[in-house]
Amino acid sequence: MFNKPKRTRCKAFTLIELLVVISIILIASSIIFIGGNSGGGASLSSSLRIVSGIAQGARGQAILKNAETRLIIHNDPTDLEKYRRYFGIVYWGEDVNSSGVVTATGWKAATQGTSLPEGIYFDPSISNQFGANRNGMSETISLDYPRISVGANTDLQSGAGSTSYYQYAFNSNGTSANPNEWLAIRAGNLNADGDLVAYDSTGENGFLKAALIFRQAGTTTPVTDPDAVQ
Repeated sequence: MFNKPKRTRCKAFTLIELLVVISIILIASSIIFIGGNSGGGASLSSSLRIVSGIAQGARGQAILKNAETRLIIHNDPTDLEKYRRYFGIVYWGEDVNSSGVVTATGWKAATQGTSLPEGIYFDPSISNQFGANRNGMSETISLDYPRISVGANTDLQSGAGSTSYYQYAFNSNGTSANPNEWLAIRAGNLNADGDLVAYDSTGENGFLKAALIFRQAGTTTPVTDPDAVQ
């Protein structure tokens, strides 16, 4: 008698896995784009795609880990290399020892962080409605980042770390915890005091600003019209 061939089951990618992979591809393609283009306009467009990819990566992490997640933006003017250009993702998780015992609970890094191209910065002053829909959540959180273990990041609200970061939050189901808020970026330079000086509107790089709007479902909408970013 002939043996019936065994059926093999192919394991397909889950929606969450595809979401995370797509976000990584978006970030990688944006970096490649930066390398092949010059000018502030190209850097701003690439930066908006990078930030969009990070936002979707944060949403994917929230769903994957079933945990609160934050898109964070460096806010310490003592480190001008990262100040308002360095973005990352953290999630609320647990440290577990070799015996399976939970030893700490707090914020953990989901990525190593990504810096925007030189001359492009997050600008909270033109992030329309920033902080308006937070239900008690502050605009900033203090974290030691990146850490794959909890370390000092043990406070859900304040973070309890050492460096200030702006934050945009996602709930454990991937929805936005601050819907309709804007994340605005713009071209400019930092002065000696660490303040962002935007390019003059009459100059070559005038009106170089763009934004993302966080939607209730966790998706984002890009705003590329500089006149709409106030």
